Amino acid sequence: MTNAFDLKAYSNNAITAFERAVPAFAKRSGGNKVSVADVIQFAGSVAIVTCPGGPRVQTYVGRIDSTKGAPDGRLPDIHASGASLFQLFQDKGFSAVDLAALLGAHSTSKQFFVDQATSGQSQDSTPGLWDVKYYGETLNPPAGIFVFPSDTNLAQDPSVGPEFKSFVNNAGKWNGKFADAMLRLSSLGVPGGTSNLIDCTNSVPKGTQNKRDIRAAPINDRVR
Repeated sequence: MTNAFDLKAYSNNAITAFERAVPAFAKRSGGNKVSVADVIQFAGSVAIVTCPGGPRVQTYVGRIDSTKGAPDGRLPDIHASGASLFQLFQDKGFSAVDLAALLGAHSTSKQFFVDQATSGQSQDSTPGLWDVKYYGETLNPPAGIFVFPSDTNLAQDPSVGPEFKSFVNNAGKWNGKFADAMLRLSSLGVPGGTSNLIDCTNSVPKGTQNKRDIRAAPINDRVR
């Protein structure tokens, strides 16, 4: 589910560029039959798989947009401790390996709002590739790489840390764990989960290793 009021929250600053584009696309694509929430989920799956090396995540549609904003405090804080962040995800049914795997999406991330002085810095040295360099470079950051304090805290957490370290130089393990955790993350808040949704994974492009120009750009830079 999604709500326009959620975009006013500081924690959602990075997605304000989608505020007008996504609802307009949903309306253009299917009138009132396509929800904004489904467009967001489907776009995320396409962005992942079209990034070189990205997995094809099972994708469902059929969500109903909400007119009520989400409660504050539900999103992870970048300055929170590893233990509190892990508890936040445990409360939603995610394990230590799930959380460690989901963090790997930062492989394609750039930060623009946490530290204005380093706005645009990526979180690993290959932001245009879906790879596991993020894990090793979070543990030992090279020059020019931005690391969220929360990522450092989780990498050192006694529960999440060992799982985090297990993905270093292990792309095969990470892709499988990420795809599984991402599927469950995408159905949070949906009554009945995926049982009440429609599987449209076949509409998601297949993965590629081709480093085409548009696909070699970080996901956030591919917004038009």
